[in-house]
Amino acid sequence: MLEQLRTENLEEYLTNLLAKDYALSASAVREQKGGWSARAYRADAAEGSFFVKIYDKEEKSSAQWTRHLDFSLRFVRQMEEGPLPGQVPSLVPAVNGGLWREDERYLCLLYRYIEGETLGERPLTREQSAGLGAIIGRLHRFVPAMPRPARPSPLRENFQLPFAGQLISLLEQPHGLPPDLAAILNGCRGRLLALCDHLSRLARKLRHAPCLMVPCHTDIHGWNLIQGGQLVLLDWEGLRYAPPEADFFALTALPHFDALWAAYREERPEAALNRERLEFYSVRRKCEDIWEFIARILYDNPDPALRAESLRMLQKECETLEERGPLYAV
Repeated sequence: MLEQLRTENLEEYLTNLLAKDYALSASAVREQKGGWSARAYRADAAEGSFFVKIYDKEEKSSAQWTRHLDFSLRFVRQMEEGPLPGQVPSLVPAVNGGLWREDERYLCLLYRYIEGETLGERPLTREQSAGLGAIIGRLHRFVPAMPRPARPSPLRENFQLPFAGQLISLLEQPHGLPPDLAAILNGCRGRLLALCDHLSRLARKLRHAPCLMVPCHTDIHGWNLIQGGQLVLLDWEGLRYAPPEADFFALTALPHFDALWAAYREERPEAALNRERLEFYSVRRKCEDIWEFIARILYDNPDPALRAESLRMLQKECETLEERGPLYAV
């Protein structure tokens, strides 16, 4: 069914959905470059331009991004009305007030379209770095008008590694893997198992260490940043309460991290970063990304183009296992 999602034309489906559930008469619906978890479309209507994010519920990875939408969407709407106006996506509710629409197959989110340019792989300028630091600082000190999740909760960091057991088992008993996948994993099995062991030891230590929990985006990188009239941070489905390092582990190697950190400290003068927590989040992201590429290849029945891209990305991740960059404790 994933193959059908990746190849079928969804323009008519979305045109009908916009008319029925949002009272919008779309004159054009065109697919945009999306991420791994969802497809993306631009819809132009008399009422303006809109961005549609569509998840296929039959794709196994979709559930992890959609199961807590009520929390993340309400949180982001409060930030839009409070400390981050114009710097987070502007959600458009359905005519019945719902924050998203879904049927048996698809789940759709509708936003105002942001005119601008995705930063992607390009390094942030000094001004953009400072702008991002201010966004993260305002996020980390934001107190929404909704209760914090209590322990235990999937919305609160617990330093668990739900993917690790499956990944280690597959590496230790690789029988029956497709030859192209097996060839990639054979080249990095020892290094990856050592990294998983290192990650497990970090998790055990941090699980019992006290630390401050703040609201974190958890997936800040250039593909989730648009430079329009101001810098906008996208894709908040991973929002959770976690140590501040959950938002910094991929940023400390930026060319202008000093500007980012200075702007962040303007919002949170007392802030400091812990090296072990930075290391944990860096290693966990590396291992988690590798597992997600493997799982997509093995379990999601991707079409040939998506399968080839997944193999290419997996190969890249395996080749860069030891290239995580500096982790500053500041």
